[in-house]
Amino acid sequence: MPHHCQRPTSRIRHALLGLASCGLLAVGSSAQADAMLHYVDDEGLESQILVRGEIVRMELNEAISGTSGYMLFDATTDTLTVVDDSEQTFTPLTREVMDEQMRAMTDMVSDLRRQMEQLPPEVRQQLEEQLGIGEEGFDADISTRATGEQREVGDFVCDEHEVLIGGEPQSIVCVAETDSLGLSEADFQTLGALMDRLYELSLSALEAGGPMASQMGASLLPRVDGIPLEVSERDGVTTRLAGLSTDELSSDLFRVPDSYAEKDLF
Repeated sequence: MPHHCQRPTSRIRHALLGLASCGLLAVGSSAQADAMLHYVDDEGLESQILVRGEIVRMELNEAISGTSGYMLFDATTDTLTVVDDSEQTFTPLTREVMDEQMRAMTDMVSDLRRQMEQLPPEVRQQLEEQLGIGEEGFDADISTRATGEQREVGDFVCDEHEVLIGGEPQSIVCVAETDSLGLSEADFQTLGALMDRLYELSLSALEAGGPMASQMGASLLPRVDGIPLEVSERDGVTTRLAGLSTDELSSDLFRVPDSYAEKDLF
């Protein structure tokens, strides 16, 4: 799912927020099958998520992420990989690399806060808002709450749930019955592993209070029992499932071309 942001780190943030907005898909079938989910937001930006076995591929929208390519997630190694087709490079985001970047961000924010303590309160507040710095040491309490409302999205009926942070509504997700799209158990397991990792990374960024913390918090989505057909951010964009296919997908879509060179994250 696309998310509008032009910050320098939007490549990673787009992947985190976009995939987090898609939720966890729970299904009833156990047969092996590929899947392609097509999403579109209310400004016309499109995104696709492809699943095959233990690999997920998400197309990166160049206008949002700054990258013409895609991101791969391998559930067997818990590794995210950003593939840049324009530069013909790939960047593995292992757990160790991402955890190191989270620690570096926390240290950077702490140093920045110490420097900003010398500024007048109104100037400090303005800088925090401009830099997207959230509350330091924030203990994020993330939960969902059913609203009791139902509505139709395309050919499906879904139930509304609010996503709450610290008891305050941040977004609304409309969830369909778990067996309504007929996705496979293998797809469920792979997407579940991806969601666990992305939710963990997003939550760490929010609790660190680092850059983009407020935007990251608004797009967090805990596990939900069903298939999110629509996600509406508070005072933000709404993204809907526009199509689904379970046709077989080429294995070439789920690997890095041999000619691409590895590139460091920073």
